[in-house]
Amino acid sequence: MYYLLEKTNKVIRRYSQVRFSEAGIEITVDQWLVLKKISDSERITQIELANAIFKDRASITRILDLLLEKKLVRKEAGSDRRAYELILTAAGEKFMGKALMIVRSVRKKGIESMTEKEQEQLRTSLQKIINNLE
Repeated sequence: MYYLLEKTNKVIRRYSQVRFSEAGIEITVDQWLVLKKISDSERITQIELANAIFKDRASITRILDLLLEKKLVRKEAGSDRRAYELILTAAGEKFMGKALMIVRSVRKKGIESMTEKEQEQLRTSLQKIINNLE
């Protein structure tokens, strides 16, 4: 079963990456996850971001450097002067709109042959695994 969970994750990531590329969206799945979390947060620090998407600080730094270079994200001084906060730029917000259409289509494709009941059973089972291991 754990093999299937890992394989599912890999297949979703690969499929998503191909769809991004086909749409001319020059971004990796990891970069998308970072942008999505920043977009969903009013303000978030790099450490909070790393914890939220289960990435180490070095990985987050590399991803953020690329997103800053693409001018999709900007840093602002936060309430704690030791940590800056991350915010999407106007270009980042526009980019998210385009990328979100692809993500929604990938998610829809992934569950197209599942009934509502099967989807709910899967959510329940996955949450049980998470609860058992946290």
